[in-house]
Amino acid sequence: MKKYTLICFALPHLTLFASYIPPAATAILVMFEGNGTRQLPERLPYYSWVPFGFDTGPSYLIALGYQAGPMFSYGYSISGMDALCYGLMLCIAGNLAIIQGAFLTIRERSLKRIKGPEWAADGLYNSACLNAAMNGEMRSICRNLQTVLNSCKDLEHLQKYVILAQVSTIQMIICSCLYLVSTVPINSKQFYAEIVYLVAMGIQPFFLCLFGNEVTFQAKYMPDYLWQCDWLAADKKFKKSMIITMARLSKPVSLTAGNFASLTLTTFVSIMKASYSFFTFLKNTGE
Repeated sequence: MKKYTLICFALPHLTLFASYIPPAATAILVMFEGNGTRQLPERLPYYSWVPFGFDTGPSYLIALGYQAGPMFSYGYSISGMDALCYGLMLCIAGNLAIIQGAFLTIRERSLKRIKGPEWAADGLYNSACLNAAMNGEMRSICRNLQTVLNSCKDLEHLQKYVILAQVSTIQMIICSCLYLVSTVPINSKQFYAEIVYLVAMGIQPFFLCLFGNEVTFQAKYMPDYLWQCDWLAADKKFKKSMIITMARLSKPVSLTAGNFASLTLTTFVSIMKASYSFFTFLKNTGE
């Protein structure tokens, strides 16, 4: 999770640096050149109200700092909220993976706990003490599984409309960035700034869909791990618990964007396709 947090932290700051470094460098050069041919940019990187004029090199640098402070603070907030959401998704997926291993090794771990024989007198079924231990393990694992599923449901309830708004907004931003990139010269400063911004915007839905896909993937294959446990010699109570648990897990577990689409890699591809379709429409309309 550390590397994803660093990426979330770096991308908005790279976007802001790409916007602020060129005009700051220009203002510094104007200060050193004096009455040279170089001129200050006509406006700041982002539209905002500044309570003083910025028609000289020093005042322009002060205006950049005045505007950059809140923008970088906003970048910290965005990266922190995104990293928190990604962390919760990874935590849910990680716990589901742990539960998969717990189901798979339920008999082995139960054998280590019992002090009596492994087999019943007929040699075909588990002993009573082993059955009791396996049923106890099954109850404990199912409680943990229900806690994880409830956490997934709570996260879905809290974030689904936020994610829907975020994905919808990013989709339009990507479309706008593609249009701007197609209209500016490749060697211009704006081109590279827009490319950095485009990558930063594309990473957000990619991470959301990647981690949401991991939750769906881990939950989908949970019944397979339960089926692979050594259950043939278990008693009827254990087998009934298996059937009930597998039936419960037959319902897909997923995080969604406002109940419209599951957060999977397929959804990410659809988002990119839709953004490109909007871009081609705008491009053809503009031509």
